[in-house]
Amino acid sequence: MIDYVEKSLNRKLNEFEKSLFSATYSEHCGYLHSKKLLSKLYRKGAIYYKENAGGFRIGKHAILFKMESHNHPCAVEPFNGAATGIGGIIRDVLAMNAEPIALCNSLKFGDNERVKNGVVEGISFYGNCIGVPTVSTEVLYDKSYTFNPLVNVTAIGLAKYDDIVTSSCAKPGQKLLLAGSATMKDGLGGAAFASKTLKNRKEDKLSIQIANPFMKKKLIEATLEIFRRKLVLCAQDCGAAGILSSTSEAAFKSGLGVKLELERVHTADSSITPEEIMLSETQERMLFVIDEDNITEAAKILDKYRIEYSLIGEVIPQKVYEVFYQGKLIGSIPTEILVTPPEVKLDFSGDLSDFTGEKIKDINSKDIFEQYDSTVGARTMLEPYENPAYNELLIREENTSICIYTLSAINGGTYETLRDGVNYISQRGYIPMGITNCLNFPNPEHAPVMLQFKKTIDDMNKACEEFKFPVCSGNVSFYNEAENYKIKPSASFTLIGIKNKI
Repeated sequence: MIDYVEKSLNRKLNEFEKSLFSATYSEHCGYLHSKKLLSKLYRKGAIYYKENAGGFRIGKHAILFKMESHNHPCAVEPFNGAATGIGGIIRDVLAMNAEPIALCNSLKFGDNERVKNGVVEGISFYGNCIGVPTVSTEVLYDKSYTFNPLVNVTAIGLAKYDDIVTSSCAKPGQKLLLAGSATMKDGLGGAAFASKTLKNRKEDKLSIQIANPFMKKKLIEATLEIFRRKLVLCAQDCGAAGILSSTSEAAFKSGLGVKLELERVHTADSSITPEEIMLSETQERMLFVIDEDNITEAAKILDKYRIEYSLIGEVIPQKVYEVFYQGKLIGSIPTEILVTPPEVKLDFSGDLSDFTGEKIKDINSKDIFEQYDSTVGARTMLEPYENPAYNELLIREENTSICIYTLSAINGGTYETLRDGVNYISQRGYIPMGITNCLNFPNPEHAPVMLQFKKTIDDMNKACEEFKFPVCSGNVSFYNEAENYKIKPSASFTLIGIKNKI
């Protein structure tokens, strides 16, 4: 990949620039093996599916939702891996000015009680602390998940349609305001770590972020107030690859560039290097692209919530990603090259004779779902005891309700799984409006993984076209292997339906 970049630039990259590409060209950030197939997904009726979270419109409001994985972190450090998974997915809907109203999770475990208990504790701790109900929980068992658990989490947000904030409307001259926790060395290289086979090494713990739900609660309230005051029209969460991904994506989606001054970033470690500042995945941080005239008012709100912030750069008209440190230019890369990895060769060999779907053991139980607060917020309509994976939420703002159903297709059978899900919610009076997904597979370089992945995409489209609902958002997680073990291909979904006006 580096050879490709250097040939495109007609020059050698320095070590700092190489570190940036190690993240943006990772599978986790670049979707190297999946982006071409994902572009064919059925999207009719979806809104903002190219943004942090997609969804559908309800009257003057919108439901925005997104599912993502935190598989690798949970295999190494279950509690913080799961907790920061919740924190990260919350930021995806928050960045669009959607109030988080519900959480869901789809979990797969093997013979490792430490991992299972740690993941469940991490999810409950974080969700309960920030006051967002966990309303839909699926927990499945198979020994193939012993060394590589799957932790897929969904956040659902409610927004006023006309007030949705995107990451793609930056303008030259606007400033980059970083708000939230001080940047530390936790989560270093997390994007690259999630793009490789697990080795169970001690140093992998450095790639795991540290959860701070109390800071997140403050950040949620401050962010929504800033948006409510219309001080910011463009924002991005700091997720995988941290400051690098948030700033480069905002620049690229807006067809512009940025100039960063890294010494301005508020940090908690005086020994942190420029490379570490860029790649740290310290949690509870948001990037606001803001007009200079609005900085003072935004700062007052952040001060009120005692949230640290720093002005770390500005948007520039040139389509270049420039990074300065202590007055010295240490990196300069065309934005498009930085965020657009080259296509990789896809291997669709093999056969699908065994890829027909299978049922595995459901191990959800009271000792799991009772750890989650499912009723905070006063929207939840059902107790979890009949079916912990299904619930209904009041949307009083539009005099209606939505249903939420989390379900999975294991080793194929995606069409049948979605068909059954639609039938389930239809029997309860709901019309399917959209899905979010997380497609979990082993190494895509080994056949027949890509053939199975393609079949999954085809089956999703078949179900969506037949039952008339779109893929609103989603995530892909490859390399779910550990030494000589690999998971069964597992497609997780959260299906949301709506009841007619009541």
